[in-house]
Amino acid sequence: MRTIAIVNANARRLSRGVRQRLERARPGQVRFTASLDDARATIRAEVRRGVDQLVLGGGDGTVVMGLALLAEACRGSGRPEMPIGVLRLGSGNAIADAVGASDDPVADLELLARGRGVKRELAMIDVLGVRAPFVGVGIDAQLLEDEQAVSRVIDGVPVARSVIGGAARYALSVALRSLPRFATTERAHAIVTNAGAPATPMTAEGPRHDRAPTGQQLWEGTCTLVAGATIPYFGFGMRMFPFAGARADRFHLRCGDAGLVEIVRNAPAAFRGEYFSPNVRDYLCERVDIELDREVAVEAGGELLGRHRRIELALGAPITVRALA
Repeated sequence: MRTIAIVNANARRLSRGVRQRLERARPGQVRFTASLDDARATIRAEVRRGVDQLVLGGGDGTVVMGLALLAEACRGSGRPEMPIGVLRLGSGNAIADAVGASDDPVADLELLARGRGVKRELAMIDVLGVRAPFVGVGIDAQLLEDEQAVSRVIDGVPVARSVIGGAARYALSVALRSLPRFATTERAHAIVTNAGAPATPMTAEGPRHDRAPTGQQLWEGTCTLVAGATIPYFGFGMRMFPFAGARADRFHLRCGDAGLVEIVRNAPAAFRGEYFSPNVRDYLCERVDIELDREVAVEAGGELLGRHRRIELALGAPITVRALA
């Protein structure tokens, strides 16, 4: 089995030592890419050469964009998509959490290259031409925007760039930008409508017996969070989507208008997958339309997709992953 690792050379956890260890562990099987164009050319070349398994190294955004480039390359070569593995090398690692990637990317690469782990299908959500296991508008996209803004400042200072890691950057962006902006800025108004098969309302106790047919409005309110996911995780181990995976033919939709105090107070419960509130509505859905009263940031798997007033989330074709746990 020919395995090639495509590693984001800018990944936050990719130190010089880790890079050297990866190169020594699998000589000739690791490619470091520094830009989207570089990754596109590299993946196309490896697909043409007949790679059997692609391992993506980086954070959630790296994996999401890698999947887009892989699909593009396979369409161009007339090949089916091959299984992927994931190395935990980014700031947000929700996908790595979902496939059981450890904190040792070198050991994981060795296992994946030997065919260890279990092949399984991972459902994806299609949004704006991208596939991702979680997609959102609201506070999640705002946090990502703010983290990137803070990171640009940090990266402008060489010493700070090497010292301040991903978790610290998020903490700084939350404290300096996200919380003040959330507290003082009016949030967008959202209307979410079921556009697919009947949606199932969910509660902490499980599914309700009623169903929401196609065309029925599922939720309307001030948009703190409107997000869909096929995996429980939302970065940094937070289990924001406890019903993800409950059905292979549905994704978990979570809509909420919780205020700042509630968000802060319930953060521990959210990490445990136990956050439920009268201000939050949960559904299992196949397809939904989201309309907003202004353009807002949209994120898919930790990758910002610009600002939009209307988006559609739809359950897409699954990918095959090699999970290590």
